[in-house]
Amino acid sequence: MFAAFAAAGLPINTRYAFLASAILCVFCGAGVCGWTRLPRDDARRRWWIAGGVLVLVALLAYAPSQYRTAHHELDALARQESIQSDLLALVSDHAITRRCEPVGVPNHAPIPLLALYLETSPRKIVSAEASPITSGTYIDPASKEVEDDYVLDPTTPTCP
Repeated sequence: MFAAFAAAGLPINTRYAFLASAILCVFCGAGVCGWTRLPRDDARRRWWIAGGVLVLVALLAYAPSQYRTAHHELDALARQESIQSDLLALVSDHAITRRCEPVGVPNHAPIPLLALYLETSPRKIVSAEASPITSGTYIDPASKEVEDDYVLDPTTPTCP
């Protein structure tokens, strides 16, 4: 099912794909090494070894692209962590407070974090994507990079 979604170009939420990926890893391990559980004189052993070698070659050929993908994801997570640290520093320095609610943000991504650290309801944090912000405090992204890197869904339209 996940392969069909990916082939169609649809987004895949990794937390839902994790279990299927873990099960696939077990099957790949059985495909590569399962022949060791067969008796030495079993006729199926040679075919299984050949199939295991093919699975191993396919996994090794696919590994470099997975390394690049994982490296890219780790870089994106590091950038988001840096943005979150800057946001929390603003809360710690009292540059963002509950005195002037609602607090407006450019998208939905920072709402849970701000609600937690401001000790308020997420309803008091307003996304500019959802509704125009006419009063309160608006937290504008510090740069174009922050605006681009700290989003939940890159296909979501940004505010003007």
